[in-house]
Amino acid sequence: MENPFNPSFGTVPSVFLDRNLLSKRIVTELNNDNSPFQTSLIYGQRGAGKTTLMTDIANELKKDPHWQVVNLVLDDDLLESLISQLQEKLVDMKILKDFDLKIAFKGIQLDTKLSKSTIQKSFQTVFHRLLEKFTQKNVKVLITIDEVRTTSLLKKLISCYQIMLRDNLSVALLMAGLPENVSAIQNDDVLTFLLRANRITLNPFDVESIKTSYARIFRSAGYQVEAPTLLYMTKQTMGFAYAFQLLGYLVWQTSEKQARKEITIDTVKNVLDTYVSELFRNVYHKVYHEMSMREREFVQAMVKTGQEKVKAQQIGQAMDKQPGYVSVYRRKLIDDQIIAPAGYGYVHFMLPYFGQYVEEQLIMDQF
Repeated sequence: MENPFNPSFGTVPSVFLDRNLLSKRIVTELNNDNSPFQTSLIYGQRGAGKTTLMTDIANELKKDPHWQVVNLVLDDDLLESLISQLQEKLVDMKILKDFDLKIAFKGIQLDTKLSKSTIQKSFQTVFHRLLEKFTQKNVKVLITIDEVRTTSLLKKLISCYQIMLRDNLSVALLMAGLPENVSAIQNDDVLTFLLRANRITLNPFDVESIKTSYARIFRSAGYQVEAPTLLYMTKQTMGFAYAFQLLGYLVWQTSEKQARKEITIDTVKNVLDTYVSELFRNVYHKVYHEMSMREREFVQAMVKTGQEKVKAQQIGQAMDKQPGYVSVYRRKLIDDQIIAPAGYGYVHFMLPYFGQYVEEQLIMDQF
């Protein structure tokens, strides 16, 4: 039997945990014209499952004849790709024919090979007229953009999108990004209307969801696995979606080589070194090195206490900073899903083994 876990980024794993309910809710909301989900930002740390969720929503809507989905990459061809895909969909739906494209938009030489400069100059007008064609046929357009960050082209697209909404055209926008990038976009002076956009925060999965999923997957494949082992595996993931996939993948891979179809705590322990190494390489290196110097000092101070749950006062003492200063970075790191409150005045790391990664970086810095 093929390994059902997929720790690759940017793909939809066959094991999707319990975000199916969230996906279904978003699809339902998008079918409501007055829903705040019409403009949504999926918000979460690397490996939280943003791309998986967005892809699942897009795939579900593609099944509906009243929807067309345009998936965009945030690069220099953002606007051209949007116009090109909308044109192709109009042709595929037989709303327009190829030779009709030039004459369908009075005053604009519009064909399937518009130059970049032509699109950028006339983008708002072309975008508007294409959306009018869909709206007239009672078809909604969902635009998805992954890994968003503030760029001039994204600003132009979102500014024009806001006008499309004011004109009651049938279009929705779903974007996904890292916490700091989503916050930067929402607080951009040009994009203030996004402060009213719906923010979909991907929090860690609860213990029961992880444990139940592991139990179902391994037992249905004929493996014997007891409750203590399932709880031990669950604890190693701390509810982190990527960690769930990665640990499951490694345990499955190891178990396939064993003569006996049984998974024990020792089975899990045997893959922990590889598991932690992959977390460090694939996620934490980028997370840590994208932090500001002050944010790094904060997490380093947490590690230096030697405690899992750390009081803000201790962090301030380690940093030699006043409570007001510490609280600024505490809020920022909570918002970025690096740490989480752990009782009154305490915080802990949200990501499994992230404290160990920070500790190793501190040692490396000494050499």
